[in-house]
Amino acid sequence: MEKLTGGAAVRSVENPISLLWLADIDPASIEALPSLQEMRTHGADLRLAPLPPAEKGQCYYQSLTGMGPAKFGRFDAVQAEGYHALPAPGLTDSSPQWLLPHLLQSRKLAVAFEEITNVEGLNVLAGREFDCALIRLRNAGSFTPEALDVILSRYLELVAARGHVFVMTDVWHAPAHTLVNVNDFLVDTGLMEVNGARRSANIIWPETLVYGLGAGQVRINLRGREPQGVVSSGREYQEVCDALTYELLNSWLDPRTNEPVVDHVYKKNDLYSGDYLFKAPDLITVYRPGYAPSARAAAFDLDGTSISPSGNPLPAQAPLAPHARLIGYGPALLASTTQQAALIDVAPTLLYLLGQPIPRRMDGEVAAAIVTPAYRTQHKITRIDEAEHALSDEEEGLIVDRLRDLGYLG
Repeated sequence: MEKLTGGAAVRSVENPISLLWLADIDPASIEALPSLQEMRTHGADLRLAPLPPAEKGQCYYQSLTGMGPAKFGRFDAVQAEGYHALPAPGLTDSSPQWLLPHLLQSRKLAVAFEEITNVEGLNVLAGREFDCALIRLRNAGSFTPEALDVILSRYLELVAARGHVFVMTDVWHAPAHTLVNVNDFLVDTGLMEVNGARRSANIIWPETLVYGLGAGQVRINLRGREPQGVVSSGREYQEVCDALTYELLNSWLDPRTNEPVVDHVYKKNDLYSGDYLFKAPDLITVYRPGYAPSARAAAFDLDGTSISPSGNPLPAQAPLAPHARLIGYGPALLASTTQQAALIDVAPTLLYLLGQPIPRRMDGEVAAAIVTPAYRTQHKITRIDEAEHALSDEEEGLIVDRLRDLGYLG
């Protein structure tokens, strides 16, 4: 069987897929690159919205699993435990095999899955047969436009005659002009009580209803779950969630503009489903573009004020919401089309273009709006249980070890 790196293999699909994944780069910055002009103008262009909170690590897993975080168990860079913010793990339990490269391997497809740092890293594709090649360029945003264009030109030279060709960016957050701290806002509204200076160590938990951490997690101080929980489950829990949602959306205003800081507040059951729903925050706050949690807020602490300038100026126009971008061309893709999709749609879309059935566990859908009518007529979207494609324990161990060596697993 073809391993994730190294070795020759005979491809088995009619139209293989190659994808160059540009990490840590503004999706708009690739528009001016000469090597991508034709692809951008004549190919399919998807803007991909992540499920919130749009934290880098869980967005990575959304791309490669086609699932929301309640399915793979990682919601943010930090998790709450006993009123402390702890580093979140990678994929939970046995879920590493849910990554797309592993799934394709289990179906006996020839897969190249590499992380590279320069143009020489693309040589892994030279003279190699594959069904799917996923090449991730680390820190693409650190390259000059000229150097990045050389890398993209080399990539397109290596894969131009092979099936479907894609370039994808990470989810990008516009630079924050304002830092916010939800815990300070909770103190201001009387939903959190502190004794003395505003620090997490001074929180009076028997008089506190709510606290926040991470990129937008808000947790109710629930009796029976939290160490000093005071909110009862059922009706009281729902009342606190509803009251807090109203306050976040209507009372947390930027004094410079008198506009809300928060765009949306979601209840976890409205946003997620899966075996790890119990690990999800009770409410998920989505800040307006340009607003971001302060370092203290993310680590579950207080700043003394709920809103403070970051040092970046207020923009004349509102920045774009966090999003990734997928640009591609090939025999099954419509030309000159721009569409919206979800980040979790990437994995099922790639499977569909490879002629593969899609696991029922995937939350994402095929981005059919970029696929030609002829291909959709000839290739029906099918969903299956994937147990029949399971690897042996030895094969699974080899793949998981390799993914860990590459830094993809926590």
